[in-house]
Amino acid sequence: MKKCISNTLFVIAFVVLSFAAQAQVLKPVFSFHDLPKTHNMHITSDGSYYYCINGGIADSGSIHKYSFRGKFIESYPLILDSRSLMYNETDKNFYVNTYDRNIYKIKDLKTGTVELIYAELYEGEQACIAMSPDGTLVYDNMYGDVNVSSWPDGTPVDVFYELECGTDVLTGSDCVATDGKYLYTWDSAIKTIYVYDLEGKKVKSVEISDGSYGFSLSCAHGLVFVSDDGNYGEGTWYGYDLWAK
Repeated sequence: MKKCISNTLFVIAFVVLSFAAQAQVLKPVFSFHDLPKTHNMHITSDGSYYYCINGGIADSGSIHKYSFRGKFIESYPLILDSRSLMYNETDKNFYVNTYDRNIYKIKDLKTGTVELIYAELYEGEQACIAMSPDGTLVYDNMYGDVNVSSWPDGTPVDVFYELECGTDVLTGSDCVATDGKYLYTWDSAIKTIYVYDLEGKKVKSVEISDGSYGFSLSCAHGLVFVSDDGNYGEGTWYGYDLWAK
């Protein structure tokens, strides 16, 4: 009898622990599909809409505008091989960094007119950089070492060493995101987002259920986003509330 009771308790404990482990994997609070023609690279918001940018082939470059419910509104040409799309809340302009290590201001979204602001501020060609929402700082990650530069003059401010992230560009080694309160890195191979304060100290890590494209880590409209890349087909964006109870 005692052996049966012990076995039953073991099974119950195993089931409880299994459900607890599953519950720790965070689900997205919002998702929507996007057809980028190339890769689902990055997403940002101006406070009224989402804007998704593709990357991979400059001649196919574009930005797609969506409502906060994920309804497609409009597409804009942008003849660049883009990595990150950033919105500066202070000057109300969009900025983009590219494979050739340039940072541009988008002067006219509808026509795709841009102005080169800074060339070769960061080292990695595949870097998906981040701009603080107030437009005063730029962050770039290279295999866990995150450089902080003032914007727009590019003066070095700080370096945070050995932040956790992916082991290569395909899994997130060269991307960083910020919402102005925290910094975010991730390892798409294990679907884990790492949260750091603005001094580079780790706050926590969060395992997520969906999203696999290492370049795509972004902050937009209060959520942290990652994508499943469409790879010249339809991809999906997933928005997470990393502070959800």
